[in-house]
Amino acid sequence: MLQKEQIRSYLSGWKMLLFVLVSYSVLFLIAFQGMIISKQSTATIQKQYNQIVFDKMDSLSVNLINYLNYIDDFARTLSVKTDLTRRIQDNHDVPKDVIEGYLNYFRLRLPLYIQILTDQNRVFAYPPIDQEEEARFKSTMSAFPWYGTRLFLDNSFIHSDVAPDFHFSAFPQALYISKNMLQDDHSLGTLTIKMNGSAIETLLDTVRLNPMNAVFILSPEGKVLFANTQPSSEVSGYLQGLDRKKMDEIFRKNGDDTGSGKLKIAGQDCYFIYKQIPSTTWEVLSIIPMDSLHAESISVWQTTAITTAFSVLLIVTFGYILYTKLLFPLQKMSRIVRTAGGGVSPEWYDYKGFKELETLNEGIYRFFDQIQTQIHTIKEVESEKRRLEVHVLQEQMRPHFWHNSLNALRFMAVLHGNPTMADAILALTRMLDYTLKNSHTLFSSVEEEKEYALQYIRFQEIRSMQRIDLSLEIDPHMLHAQIPKFTLQPLLENAITHGFCTPFDRKPTLSLRIQAVEEGLSIQIEDNGNGIESETLRTLLVPKDQERSRTRTSGISLLNLQERICLEYGGDYGIEVHSKLGEGTRIEIILPLIINEEKAGGHDEGHDR
Repeated sequence: MLQKEQIRSYLSGWKMLLFVLVSYSVLFLIAFQGMIISKQSTATIQKQYNQIVFDKMDSLSVNLINYLNYIDDFARTLSVKTDLTRRIQDNHDVPKDVIEGYLNYFRLRLPLYIQILTDQNRVFAYPPIDQEEEARFKSTMSAFPWYGTRLFLDNSFIHSDVAPDFHFSAFPQALYISKNMLQDDHSLGTLTIKMNGSAIETLLDTVRLNPMNAVFILSPEGKVLFANTQPSSEVSGYLQGLDRKKMDEIFRKNGDDTGSGKLKIAGQDCYFIYKQIPSTTWEVLSIIPMDSLHAESISVWQTTAITTAFSVLLIVTFGYILYTKLLFPLQKMSRIVRTAGGGVSPEWYDYKGFKELETLNEGIYRFFDQIQTQIHTIKEVESEKRRLEVHVLQEQMRPHFWHNSLNALRFMAVLHGNPTMADAILALTRMLDYTLKNSHTLFSSVEEEKEYALQYIRFQEIRSMQRIDLSLEIDPHMLHAQIPKFTLQPLLENAITHGFCTPFDRKPTLSLRIQAVEEGLSIQIEDNGNGIESETLRTLLVPKDQERSRTRTSGISLLNLQERICLEYGGDYGIEVHSKLGEGTRIEIILPLIINEEKAGGHDEGHDR
């Protein structure tokens, strides 16, 4: 049974399960969308990267070709200037203003260095150079492949070479533009214009997209002529790990002036783009690591993954808190209510969490406690009522046997001429008739109770052989008021039995007053008897003295009557006893005023409570 309850409890949480499944489905779709966006972003970035790099390479090629054309024109002009050739023939240095004039003419603002190596191996230079620089210049020139035939070359042919800067070895590569100078078909020497490589490197920087992007200019043999300025350690690694033969194979395999692809350099996956520089044999090569190229898409994917993981953690945490602090406690409280509804006392459930549920949990147990208290009180009241009813029945059954016997004795007294005995027996018989009449009825009218009280007093007069003065003050409107049965008799019995007993030496006097008061119906019985001692008066209506009271009375005791009134009407009604020793006792009963408008004979059926 318990296992079925647990299964039913788990199944009742289908809403929570549905919430979790929907949440995870949404998160999966978000993660899947992030992956798709990442892939699309990768493809888009790669496409945009190609377009941007190709555009930058075109701009680089245009600028570089313009530089070369300006320098080419400048070299051609210088080589045919008669004043320049004449000075070289005369072994005179070229004036500074002459060279600057030509530079301004061509509007060249490049860091150019002009050197002329004559056929006598003499060097003219602008700006001037020292002997050490002159030696390095000659050494650099001698390394060019055409140097041995330099004096026999066509005047219209220009050589473009890249070699270390002869001014200082720590400088980057430099571009050397060389041309043979002729005068009357005789070679005067070689004009060489050196351009600092920093200008070209600055141009290469414009092609780069980020610091991880390396840009080179390669020779037809695959040699790196120029690289971008301030190369990082990664760029230096590309220079060292670049496989020239493999790159040359890729270029030759594609057969186009432009292209792109992937290759591994120094163990790292890279993406490359190359372009042939028009009018030259050089190629521009851009290399970037795949991780750097896809950094944005990877960032999107990582952000999506982190967000998804955080969302999963958040949902799991929220679901756990929701289940442990809300769903499970509600199920537990629901089982507690069902268990209590079956009549089984629920076990205590100590819930700590949401304040509202704590209040609800405490309220449930307070409600159960109140119900149990009410049930216990009802059981006690019903038990007490049954006890009193049984007690009344027992009191009623005692005279039942004596009824017939008393009637027989009355007839015997009449036959023997004893009217006093006959009157006593008649009064006692009428009392028994009232007791047995409608024995199931718990309420009577004031009039019926009065008649019963008169018969009781008459019987006590005959028994005690003394006259009792009785004063009746009863409001006629109160005769049909409903009061508990046997209300007056215990009061009269207490006055006659205890008030007029020895050593009483006065004439017995009783006063019965019944009237309406503000609190309800007031019944007062006053005697001039012995009175009651203060200690006895204090404990007269205390339950622990009930057995003592029964031993001293022959009817329903005052305590019995007090308990009946409290059970029936509540604590606002009951008996009050006032007594002075040697002067008398006054007993007052306060009851709710309940009037039966029907005739006295129908008061039981018309009782309205």
